[in-house]
Amino acid sequence: MDFPKLKIDKNRSVFSSDIIFLKANINYTEIHLQNGKKFILAKTLKRFQEDYEPFGFVRINRSVIVNIEFVTKTDNQFENLKLKNKTQFKVSRRRRENLKKMIVQ
Repeated sequence: MDFPKLKIDKNRSVFSSDIIFLKANINYTEIHLQNGKKFILAKTLKRFQEDYEPFGFVRINRSVIVNIEFVTKTDNQFENLKLKNKTQFKVSRRRRENLKKMIVQ
């Protein structure tokens, strides 16, 4: 499978397969990579959501977007999910159906 390179700022881009999740921090976004690195950028999560959704990223709550490739486990109601790096997140009620569609396809 060919993974696209996603631009994270003017000078840097990373493969979509390297990004585990993005987390909002007021008007900044933390990008967490598979190798443990973290970038903090002055760009809102909403702007990343628009750019990254076509590449298998899904917003699961107000402050987190996850790469669907890294989701290892969800409960039956899709209320919680666990990523390959053992990070756990709550899924907001309104975003559960969208997550379910992405996982079940």
